[in-house]
Amino acid sequence: MEDQKQHSVTGKILGKIKEEGIRPEAPWKFTLRKGLLWTGIILAGLFAALSLSLVIFSLFSIDQGVFGFSARRLFSATVFRSLPFLWIASLLAFIAVAVVEFRETSHGYRHSPLFVALITVLVVIVTGSFLHLLRLGERSDDALRNALPPYEQAVESRENFWRHPEEGFVTGTVSETNGNEFTLESPDQEILDIRMDENTIVKPSVRIESGREVRIIGDQEEDGTIDAEEILPALPPRLHDRGKQRQIHFEKSRQFQRPPETGRDNEGGTSIR
Repeated sequence: MEDQKQHSVTGKILGKIKEEGIRPEAPWKFTLRKGLLWTGIILAGLFAALSLSLVIFSLFSIDQGVFGFSARRLFSATVFRSLPFLWIASLLAFIAVAVVEFRETSHGYRHSPLFVALITVLVVIVTGSFLHLLRLGERSDDALRNALPPYEQAVESRENFWRHPEEGFVTGTVSETNGNEFTLESPDQEILDIRMDENTIVKPSVRIESGREVRIIGDQEEDGTIDAEEILPALPPRLHDRGKQRQIHFEKSRQFQRPPETGRDNEGGTSIR
C-alpha cells in the first residue's frame, strides 16, 4: 500500500517536471552563482571595513585624544557636526548587505540573523582597525578630497572643526604674549584674546610664543575672550602636505650637498665659483 502511494507521488512529480519542461541545472551555473555570492559577501565586508577605517580616521583627525574630551565637549554640537555620517551610513549598509548575502549561502540558514550580524560586525571591526593601522583610511580620504571636490563639502574637514570660537574650539598662530594672556590669529584672520589660569592644561609639546601654531579648547566669554581649558599643538599636516614637505626638504638637501662649480680664470688658473 505504501509502495503504491510512493509510486503515485513519484509519478505525479515526474509528470509535473515533464509538463513544465523542468531540466536539471548545469553544474557550472551552480558553481558560478555560488562564487558570485561569496565574492559579493567578501566585497561587502571589505567595503564595510574600509568605511570603518574612514570613520576612525575622521574622528582621530580631529585630535588623537578626541575620546579624552570631557563629556560636555565630546557631545557638543561641533563634534556632532564633524561625525562622518557618509561613512557611518556606508558602514551600516555594507554590513547589512554582507549579512543578507551570507543568509543566502548553503550554510546561512543554520544560524540566526542576529548571530550572523554579530560575527559580521566583529570581522569588520578587526579588519577595519587593521586597515586604519595601515593608514588606508587616511590615504582614501586624501585621494577623495583631491579627486572629488564635492566630497570636501559632504564631509566637514578637521580644519573647520577648530574654527568655532563660540563653541570653544579654535586654532591659530600666537601673535603676542603677555603673562597668562596671549592673542591668537585664526586662519580667518580673526584676532582672539586667550586667557590662561592655574587650571589650564598645556600639553608638553606646546610652546606659547610668537609665531607658534596652537589649538585651544575653552569657553568664550561675553567680551570675546576665551578662557583656555586646554592648549594643544597644531594639527599635523595632511598626507599630501607631508609629501610636499619631504620633497622640499629633499630639494634643499640636494642643494647643500651639491659640490661647488670650478672653472678656469683668464690666466689659466683654477678658481672656485
